[in-house]
Amino acid sequence: MKRIIAYEYDKRNREAIVSAVTEENSQIISWSLFAQESDRISFPPGTKCIYVEISSMFANEDRAELSIAFIEKIISFIIKATKFKMYLIVERQYSQMLKNLVYYRISGISSLETLLGVEKCVPRNIIDISQEEFDSVLATVRDNLFGNDDFKELLRSELEKFRIFNVTGTHPVFSVLLCGNAGIGKTELARLLHRALAPDEPMIKLNFGNYSSDNALNSLIGSPRGYIGSNKGELSEKLSLSRSTVVLIDEFEKANKPVYNFFLQLLEDGQFTDSLGRDYSLDKYILIFTSNIDYDRIEEILSPELRSRFDIIRKMMPLSTDEKQAYVSYKVDRLIDMMQEEVRTSLSEEAIAHIKDIDVIPYTDMRKLNSLLMQNIADEIYPILYPNSPREDDSPVTIE
Repeated sequence: MKRIIAYEYDKRNREAIVSAVTEENSQIISWSLFAQESDRISFPPGTKCIYVEISSMFANEDRAELSIAFIEKIISFIIKATKFKMYLIVERQYSQMLKNLVYYRISGISSLETLLGVEKCVPRNIIDISQEEFDSVLATVRDNLFGNDDFKELLRSELEKFRIFNVTGTHPVFSVLLCGNAGIGKTELARLLHRALAPDEPMIKLNFGNYSSDNALNSLIGSPRGYIGSNKGELSEKLSLSRSTVVLIDEFEKANKPVYNFFLQLLEDGQFTDSLGRDYSLDKYILIFTSNIDYDRIEEILSPELRSRFDIIRKMMPLSTDEKQAYVSYKVDRLIDMMQEEVRTSLSEEAIAHIKDIDVIPYTDMRKLNSLLMQNIADEIYPILYPNSPREDDSPVTIE
């Protein structure tokens, strides 16, 4: 039985692929065209190549096996084609499933981007950037993450070490576990690194507070075939949909032992296989884990083996009064700049000073402080935008 090579592609390169196919006087067609009789399929004269797209067959992965007969029909048509070359193409996230379903007709998986000469979009990561870019990323963290100066110095030192030993293959993943109360900047580190490295990509964020402990590993990497319920894993899916090389994992203390064992292996090897047999490499990734539990309780929850895999385990300290005041000034200036750019209005220096006039001492959760800042800005800008709107009395916002 003759076999063919299938071609996988990153769907984020789809636009470039379509352009390359059009330029070579070729066509991308849907597999559904083969629902009609094969001898009735025709293409414009001069067509050089036909690329048969079958990704939609796997949109419902539970029903993918029902497509085997269609795939076999398409492969037979490709083998018999004489007027032009034909290729079977599929999104990269489904290529392993394709090979598993019709292993007897697929001899291998190759890159469609390479076949077409399309430049691949390489994820920007902390390893391959220049020293100047590295300094810029760390400056972003230094200038926008308030407080915890000793932690920021340690972060630079450990990332420099990571840049050296990742190249040797001995340190695939960089990981940080941050502990402390809510609203003191634990997740902000991940957001800053993500925005510095991949600002146009979706952020990869998982929250174990949303998982049931009994089913956490299945929620993370998918459930085995035949399992009742969804077989898609959140980590697998989000890695497929984003080029970001920063992963935020919130409320890690709420995971269970199978999940801890999963990350024990992932932080060691830098790769994993999901429930559908798809391989994922996290080489050169940064993983930021957060936990709301006290630093002193970490040993009660995480095994010595897992703790030893983290590059940094750190308690994030609340901001001092001076740091909170600096944060208020920075945040207000940034929010006002954003607002003025979008709504084309401006505020006087007096109004800005009034917005910043906050007693920061009672605030330990920066989210609540952010909410108050936004309310103060809204109180100043709303009457400008909507001068005829009814106004409540100007009673100050108080802390609950």
